[in-house]
Amino acid sequence: MKGYKFVLIAGALALLSGCDNAADKSAEQPVLRVGATPDGYPHYFKQGNEIKGFSAEILQAVAEKIHYKIEWVTSDWVGVLGSLETGKVDTVGNFADTPERRKKYDYSVPYYYSAAALAVSVNNNSIHGLSDMAGKTVAAELGSNYAKVLKEFDPENKIKLVTFEGSDVVFNSVAQGKVDAFVSGQVILLGQIKHKNLPLKVVGETFGEKQVALPFRKDARGEELKAKVDKALTELRADGTLKKISEKWFDTDLTVSTQPAKG
Repeated sequence: MKGYKFVLIAGALALLSGCDNAADKSAEQPVLRVGATPDGYPHYFKQGNEIKGFSAEILQAVAEKIHYKIEWVTSDWVGVLGSLETGKVDTVGNFADTPERRKKYDYSVPYYYSAAALAVSVNNNSIHGLSDMAGKTVAAELGSNYAKVLKEFDPENKIKLVTFEGSDVVFNSVAQGKVDAFVSGQVILLGQIKHKNLPLKVVGETFGEKQVALPFRKDARGEELKAKVDKALTELRADGTLKKISEKWFDTDLTVSTQPAKG
């Protein structure tokens, strides 16, 4: 009986020791702080206590590769950008890699390619694409890169551009006819229209494709994280994980560019 009790006690101690080791490992696991919007479907959205979405899933795969755990910091898009700038978060997903932004941040290798598109009211039958936008008003979300993309395709300034804080305000303004169209990423527009059952439609061809990568501040922590993330993304691309995640969310592979290679 004494031997039996000894075995039970030893087993219990081993179990407790195992739990302590697991807790210690969890406590020691480094953290990747990621800024996200709670209603940024299909890239980020909150479901219960979890952050889900295409970019969220990419970042989770990256975090697992580099043995980090993600700490999500959620706010509106302006708040997300402010958190990145002040170092409250380490990086942000769905953030186009542009020459202007590279002055402030170092970017990882790209994980997908984003093209701009226009959304109009379902009752609007006069706008079929960019060629119909002269003299019209187009809205963009404050802090979005798509306003600049539109300007690239409007060198004569024939389109009136206005910005709003928050995508829901823009969606309502377009639906009510207060503005003629909304410029944003094609996948964002299609995803939001379907997800929220909005009375809008995407028109015309996409334009202004940009590569999207993960930005990091130009400091020691940013340099260290970028090196690790670059390696992880390269491996995830090589083993087909990036493609698999894209096809899960969009039924197509957005992790490769549709533009012809520059020779």
